[in-house]
Parts: sequence; C-alpha cells; structure tokens
Amino acid sequence: MDHAEFAQLCRDTCVVLNLSDPESLASRHQIEINGIDIGLFYDEDEAGDRLICYIDIGELPEFDREEIIERLLALNLLTGSKTSGVYGLDRQRNRVIFIQHFLYPDMMDAATLAGILQDYSQHALNVRRSLLDPTGIDATSGLLAKSPDANTTTLA
Repeated sequence: MDHAEFAQLCRDTCVVLNLSDPESLASRHQIEINGIDIGLFYDEDEAGDRLICYIDIGELPEFDREEIIERLLALNLLTGSKTSGVYGLDRQRNRVIFIQHFLYPDMMDAATLAGILQDYSQHALNVRRSLLDPTGIDATSGLLAKSPDANTTTLA
C-alpha cells in the first residue's frame, strides 16, 4: 500500500459509512462514528505494514481516576497487544484512548474497514459507559465481554 492507495481506502470507507464528507478520513485522518472520534493513520516509510487507529473513549473523570487507570492497565494485561489493541491515556487532553494496529493494509477493503470502525465505535461507547460513567462502573469481566469479537480483529 502507498499513500495514494491509503487515501482512496479512506475515501471509499467514508462512502460506505455514508459520511457527509468523503474526504474527512483521507484529509484530516479523523472521522466521527456514533459520537466517537476515530483517527486512522498510515506511514508508508515508518510502518508500511499497518494502519494505526486511535479511538477516543472519553475524558478521564476527576472521580476514581486511580481506579479507572488501574482497570485500564488490567485490561491491557488481559487483552492488550499490537493485534488486539491497547488502552492508554492522552495526557495532554486528559482522554482515555484505545489504540489498534491493523496489519496487512493491502488486504483491507472499504467495507471491511467500515465494519471494523463501526464495531470499535460501539466498543468505545461500551467502555465509556462501563468505565468512565460514575453510574455505570462495570467489573473488568463485563468490559471484556463487550470487547469486539474475533471477526472484528481478524486483520488487526
């Protein structure tokens, strides 16, 4: 894959997602699905074998910060890797993020990528409700049960 092919994949994915601006992912590397900000990046020179996706889960609240970060670390220990994603904290913006590498970008088509991004937006909403909402704190096992299934991460 080269930069032109990545840009076309982004355009085609926006069309499949029925987004109002089909250039948004190709030009700004960011879209919104179900109120979730998703960034998608490709660097042909540094990591030409993968697409890197950032999913914004939400702002880290003032309440129970240490507990939430502990639970994020526990989730990373249980599920985290380059192929199943990792949770992190964007300290500059005080946001919880989920980072996923999609390997084999040449095998990715717009319909597949659109489906994966939709699944991850739903995952982000589940994590937001389960982890960041003070009325909906779930056990870690509850979050794992709501994680994207194996079909979603086939190319990840």
